[in-house]
Amino acid sequence: VPGQKMMLLTSGFAEKFNRTPMTSNHIFRIASCTKTFIATGLHLLVEDGSVDFEEPITKWFPDIPRAAEMPVRILLNHRSGLPDFETAMPMISDKVWTAEEVVEFSFEHGEQKDPWHGMEYSNTGYVLAGMIIAKETGKPYSDHLRRRIFEPMGMEDTWVGTHEKFPLDREARGYMHADDDDNGQWDVSGAGDPKDGVWDSTEWFPLSGANAAGDMISTPNDCVKFLNALFDGKILSKKQLWEMKDNLDSAAFPGSNTTHHGHGILGFTYDDLLIKGHLGQIPGHTSVMGRDEKNCTTAMLIQNSGAGDFESFYLAGVNEPMASIFAEAANISK
Repeated sequence: VPGQKMMLLTSGFAEKFNRTPMTSNHIFRIASCTKTFIATGLHLLVEDGSVDFEEPITKWFPDIPRAAEMPVRILLNHRSGLPDFETAMPMISDKVWTAEEVVEFSFEHGEQKDPWHGMEYSNTGYVLAGMIIAKETGKPYSDHLRRRIFEPMGMEDTWVGTHEKFPLDREARGYMHADDDDNGQWDVSGAGDPKDGVWDSTEWFPLSGANAAGDMISTPNDCVKFLNALFDGKILSKKQLWEMKDNLDSAAFPGSNTTHHGHGILGFTYDDLLIKGHLGQIPGHTSVMGRDEKNCTTAMLIQNSGAGDFESFYLAGVNEPMASIFAEAANISK
């Protein structure tokens, strides 16, 4: 809330079975909230003049089918028609993936559709966006994000899991709940029997398998710092910021209140409030972050639990407390 010190509230356990309390020192896999950072990183290169949003991606990916029909911006706005990998990729694996392997896997296991056919959530587009950042800077996209965003914004508890080591001892254990209706979106075969209805999924999924679509580790404090800096115009120019947060189209996403999408930004509607940010879901961690521009308030909620079914309470349940946070903040701002 403007004019007030950032507030951090914790509850529950970072390690369920030993009943280790959650603390402000714990870090989390923020999953697809990574996309807002990748989009910002790509917008910085557009601002620098090294990337043009209208240029076809053939410059970097001449072998991708129909690349000539895809301008750079289509990688960020979920309208590329690129095949996706999320529901086909093994959730329990120790494989270390390269970005090229993730893209190849997408084409092997997904169906490519017409570019601009409509909004269809695209993890593959963001993996390609990360590859463009790497190709243009000559270094992993993690280096670009750290140099241009993490360090200037004082984000000391944020890492890119594909390329950087992070303190494993600080990570909140992640837990996956067994689906009551067996309507899972993710294949959890090989997980064994759950204990008290949950699996400890902390070591299930390699972050390199999410790559630039969802591989970051962070904290609510750092993500709120980032959103505040982004929306307050401290990272991008007005034109590039408008492209990210205001050039929005209608959207929907299972298990969420999503009503809009832009470049690395999802819009959530809670009653009469439009909150702009992103959500993230990865085995064991669920997150949602957002900014209420009307009242200039920012919040992030992260829990160390999830489920295979995107519409399960263990994922969709974050919507009610998030709505309450912003409703209360709006009342305080009046």
